[in-house]
Amino acid sequence: MAKHSKDKEIELNIKGLEDELDRRVKEQTKEMGLKIKILEELNKGMEVLVKKKEKDKEEIENTILANVKMLIAPYFEKIKKTKLDDRQKVFIDIIESNINEIISPFSRKMSIKELNLTPMEIQIANLIIQGAPSKKIGKIINISPRTVDTHRKNIRKKIGLNQKRANLRSYLLALN
Repeated sequence: MAKHSKDKEIELNIKGLEDELDRRVKEQTKEMGLKIKILEELNKGMEVLVKKKEKDKEEIENTILANVKMLIAPYFEKIKKTKLDDRQKVFIDIIESNINEIISPFSRKMSIKELNLTPMEIQIANLIIQGAPSKKIGKIINISPRTVDTHRKNIRKKIGLNQKRANLRSYLLALN
């Protein structure tokens, strides 16, 4: 009978250990669930911060690009129209080229609407994107092909392609 009592005691000890183990597993599972919820909330917060940072970065880039195009670029044209010796012309070209190089990563990200184009230039730019030649554009919007060419020239100037041999349509497609 003593052996039976000892087996019963061992069974009770095992049952107690199993209950304790179950309690600990449930407790740790509950703790893990809480930690997972906290991490999910932190992750959501980080995603919001990353999106905000990207938006702020984009706004800063657009502001820099707009400021250079409106506050600096027009003066290059004015300076170029003055009497400069060859050396001064080279310096102006270098400065202008370097500024364009600095802002080029920003300008690739801008849409047509952010380039300070007139409504007519936007309309023409959209037709250029569609592959329409000047003659066809003129017929569509009821202006002469020469006027379309003038608008093309102005668009190229505003987007910084006036001194480059880059394809206007390809450049505009890349902006969209």
